[in-house]
Amino acid sequence: MSKPLPRSLPRYRALAATLTEELRAGRLRPGAQLPSVRQLCADHGASLATVTHALHRLEDAGLIEARPRRGFFVRASAVAPKKAPATDAIALAGRRKRLLALATTQADCLSLGHLAMDDGLLPLAALKRLLMQQLKRDASVLATRNCHGTAGLREQLAQRSRALGCSFDGDGIVVTQGETESLELCLRLLTQPGDLVAVASPAPFRSLEIIVSLGLQVLEIPASGDQGLSVPALTFALQHHRVAACVIEPSFASADGSLMSDEAKQQLAALVAQHQIPLIECDLMGELYRGNQRPRPVKAFDQADRVLYCGSFACLTGPGFSVGYVVAGRHHLQLQAARSVHGELLHALTDATLAAFMASGAFEPHLRRLRRLLAAQLAAHHEAVVAHFPPGTRVSIGQGGYVLWVELPGGLDACALLEQARHRGYTFVPGAVFTTDARFDHCLRLTAGHPLDEARARGIRTLGEIAARMLEGQPARPT
Repeated sequence: MSKPLPRSLPRYRALAATLTEELRAGRLRPGAQLPSVRQLCADHGASLATVTHALHRLEDAGLIEARPRRGFFVRASAVAPKKAPATDAIALAGRRKRLLALATTQADCLSLGHLAMDDGLLPLAALKRLLMQQLKRDASVLATRNCHGTAGLREQLAQRSRALGCSFDGDGIVVTQGETESLELCLRLLTQPGDLVAVASPAPFRSLEIIVSLGLQVLEIPASGDQGLSVPALTFALQHHRVAACVIEPSFASADGSLMSDEAKQQLAALVAQHQIPLIECDLMGELYRGNQRPRPVKAFDQADRVLYCGSFACLTGPGFSVGYVVAGRHHLQLQAARSVHGELLHALTDATLAAFMASGAFEPHLRRLRRLLAAQLAAHHEAVVAHFPPGTRVSIGQGGYVLWVELPGGLDACALLEQARHRGYTFVPGAVFTTDARFDHCLRLTAGHPLDEARARGIRTLGEIAARMLEGQPARPT
């Protein structure tokens, strides 16, 4: 299996195309073993990283399978010329899951793209103190659970909604275990398997996984780092497709940090009202603004009750208090019923502690401190990326949140960069996990949830060095 590689593609893609052509031609029978990685390196004059990445693409496409300690083998489907593997939806979904695992589950690597925050940013001491006070006041709270959240927490959320330009009623709020459950409940309520769901692209990978897991189809609507979701593009899509629901993160999206303007949000609310389509608004980072005022959610402009608002504390209080909530409006009773069926009971102790924190007067000072520290950390990370990544790299940090959306120059593939970076002890989240196709293969997400210490600075410098060598067509330096 030896053939010169095409020069018009990145080397790993060219090798994947060459191997695919040979498999389709039947040069290896189903069940046959491929040459070893070392042999493929020698046959094609390719590096270990190039061969490994090419084999992973074939594996994602369903052409070959890996057998522990034995190598790669041809699958039966490889000889059936029915579909192009690089664009097959199932193959891309498998690729996305594998990349996500590489980016988030490498225990021996420093993650530069995970949303987790440094403990020093979180109000752990205050929450611990309030939790102990709740136990001293009434120990039975340990054994108390409910399905929709305590009245005290829902009332605090209702009071806080006024700062959003909304006016929620505590009885109209359903508390959940986090933004993931909130989105899943809303989609279960509003859609049926096979329905089309419009999402702002790049989209949070958890959202994509939930949509796909429910048997729904994804319609990606372009968004930009400086303006967020394109309302004209969504308008066009709604005119030409039967969309069952829309899912967006309009205030500092967790993928690229983008923010929609108030004018665009108002237009969006009017658009979904015109088409009588529900809009699920996920507000994970709205409180992490860097200006003088919190951005208003789309829900604040919702005069037709078409917006289901999903709020979250995950980025404000830490994973131990990762509480979410939904304001579903006309769908409230159905959502309550859906959570009774599909959701687990909530711990009253967690709800009571969070409600006490919000009422204590310490919540706002904590948020101000959190915003200040995140802004400083984000600026430091941005400066490091600009200093160490190759010329032509574009970096977007938005007006809030703590993510950096990086676009690599020269058609560099972030997935190939990840493959090499993890061998050097670093990971990040590649742009490929934020889409159902290959449109963001040249992008990656970094985060600034931790101070830029020496280890993280060295990691960013290493990523930049690898990217520069890839751009020059040189192999990465060994560890």
